[in-house]
Amino acid sequence: MIKEYEFSVAEDNVGKRLDVVISDVTKVTRSAIKTNLKSILINGKIAKLSYKCRINELVKIVLEWPDIDILPEDIPLDIVYEDDNYIVINKKQGMVVHPAKGHYSGTLVNALMGMKKISLDADVRPGIVHRLDKDTSGLIVVTKNIEAHEYLSGLFRNRKVRKVYKAILKGRMMPLSIRVDTNIGRDQRSRKKMTVLKTGGKESLSIFRVMKHFDNITLAAINIKTGRTHQIRVHASSIGYPVLGDPVYSRKDKRYPESTLCLLSSRISFFDKFSNQLLDFKVKLPKHFKDVLLRDTIEKTV
Repeated sequence: MIKEYEFSVAEDNVGKRLDVVISDVTKVTRSAIKTNLKSILINGKIAKLSYKCRINELVKIVLEWPDIDILPEDIPLDIVYEDDNYIVINKKQGMVVHPAKGHYSGTLVNALMGMKKISLDADVRPGIVHRLDKDTSGLIVVTKNIEAHEYLSGLFRNRKVRKVYKAILKGRMMPLSIRVDTNIGRDQRSRKKMTVLKTGGKESLSIFRVMKHFDNITLAAINIKTGRTHQIRVHASSIGYPVLGDPVYSRKDKRYPESTLCLLSSRISFFDKFSNQLLDFKVKLPKHFKDVLLRDTIEKTV
């Protein structure tokens, strides 16, 4: 799908970056503009998104969107909080966040469209500022308008969002607190996996803290300062305490062969400029966590 826009730079947009002005005029997020940009001209000449605008310049932009037919679906969601700018959802395990190859239905976006919380007018990934893996459960924040999207994206980009996860790790983690500060990149031997790299990749920081030791597993809280793909799972495996139920970065556990990925986005907090207050959201451990911990407790007492 191709969309074309044409407008003149107004006086109040003079000196602003071109991508900021385009976003204001078209109501398309800056990230979506960058991803789907086909061509951009100012007074007939090719321009960059970082260009600083001048009065009355004629802007012509063409965006090419992927031809993905995303339909609204009647899928129940556990909504933790909602206002005019955000929807905070406790995502269930097994739900894909946004449509992609092989997953065009049953996603969080399909559900939100079905509830008429978002639309596809501006972005094929509407409102999605951050993501959770399919089998990671817990909190995810979705934005409802362009202003909130740009604001929250900036907070994530500048690491001003507090993100805490909980996980059941294999083994009794020692010491009680471990800081993992490494680079993460694509595993050259298996392109679907990420790995810790000595050179290259992207910086990543996770802080693991023991909440409680059980027989041969650990309930841990993890504070992440960055948000790399599979970050916690890669870091947990790298220190010798992989996440229980992780089919990619760990082997199936003989004591808990039926366990699914025990990783939860348990807390998200950030300062909201629209309400001028700190928004702080938490969720309790899901059933698949409790089943493992209860079983371990019972086995220790028998």
